[in-house]
Amino acid sequence: MVLLAPSRYALQSLIKILERRCTELDIVCNSIKTVCMIFKPKNLDRRISADFPCFALDNCKLKFMSQFRYLGHIINDNLKDDDDIKREIKKLFVNTNTLVNRFQRCSHDVKLVLFKNFCMCMYDLALWKYYSVTVYNKFKSAYNKCIKKLFWICKA
Repeated sequence: MVLLAPSRYALQSLIKILERRCTELDIVCNSIKTVCMIFKPKNLDRRISADFPCFALDNCKLKFMSQFRYLGHIINDNLKDDDDIKREIKKLFVNTNTLVNRFQRCSHDVKLVLFKNFCMCMYDLALWKYYSVTVYNKFKSAYNKCIKKLFWICKA
């Protein structure tokens, strides 16, 4: 679950509502896994305060994070997608190396099906909006390297 609020007072109010509803439903929120993140404004002149008071859930202080993984996607407080793209590059290399080691003697058609199913499952790709050109070019280069490695395409 994600709680978003425009101010610290609004967020603490949402947390209080969450506490009441959890009590009514007889469920418990894990305050150890619950974290807070404050998104940095693009224009630092619009920042009201750099320090925020601790938020509390069931009388436990919540810790602040600058990066968090939510539903497989890495979210940063600066709203950049570079770290998530780097994670996807690593995953692409790991999955390709696994396919190369296990299925190197298979036909190209089989390798293509395997590559599409195991290496092209990037559902969070559509979420990428703010990224550096350098990281995006590394992703394209990694994709090309993986294709070449899997299909034994060598430079002539």
